[in-house]
Amino acid sequence: MSPRPAIPDPPAPQPPAAPHGPAVPVSVTAVLRDALRFWRRHVWFLTSISAVVWLPLLVLQLVGVAHGIEIDTDAFDLPDVLLNIAIVLVFELLAAELLAAASEKIVGDDLHGGGLPSRREFFTGVPWASLVGGTLLYEIAVTLGLALFVVPGFVFAVWGVVTGPVVVAEGKRAFRAPGRSRALVRGSFRPVALLVVIGFVVAELINAGAGELLGTLPHDWAEPIGEYLVHVASSPLFGMATAVLYYALVARERARTRNEPAGAGSSW
Repeated sequence: MSPRPAIPDPPAPQPPAAPHGPAVPVSVTAVLRDALRFWRRHVWFLTSISAVVWLPLLVLQLVGVAHGIEIDTDAFDLPDVLLNIAIVLVFELLAAELLAAASEKIVGDDLHGGGLPSRREFFTGVPWASLVGGTLLYEIAVTLGLALFVVPGFVFAVWGVVTGPVVVAEGKRAFRAPGRSRALVRGSFRPVALLVVIGFVVAELINAGAGELLGTLPHDWAEPIGEYLVHVASSPLFGMATAVLYYALVARERARTRNEPAGAGSSW
């Protein structure tokens, strides 16, 4: 009697193949929708951080009022141009990056868990040197680009828009963060540029409207206090949009890396 043939083992299950085709582009509508959703959910946490971040500028402006010095971040007077530029670099840009960093913690907690830090833990855990250094490099590139020719400045502004979240989420150093931001934007230049334009237009409309209203107030100290309240209320939403955009770009980068053949890339 001949032996029965051996029954082969069933093949081991294989993981599903990665989908082919281009990565899904960043959706401007989805970024704005998610930014609004996260902002509404954590409005008090973000507003309290915004109040602390903008407070030094308010104190500086009130001291200037007391000594007859006008400090205005929305209008550049030629004699005070260097002072105003320094104030913008130190306060407005750093405030924007800090709020984007705080928003990154919120979005990261929603995606990965781990809980939100307290306000004290957030401020003590911020990599200040890398954040300030990366922000300065980004803004110097934008300023030089705008001074030499408008288009390069706008391109630099789009490439470096997520510099702050890159520093906080990935621990990048100051000199590497803008380049990492540019790598994330690669292939998504148009939607990111549209978000930058939307943010700029909305911010300018808010500042212009608030400036006209506050300019009618009778007391010199009322205008800086009004500007402070406007900044505290409006800037967290812009920071949240930057953080949501960062995670959307990271997700797209992962999909792009998985689907693109080696050596493929985009000039933008």
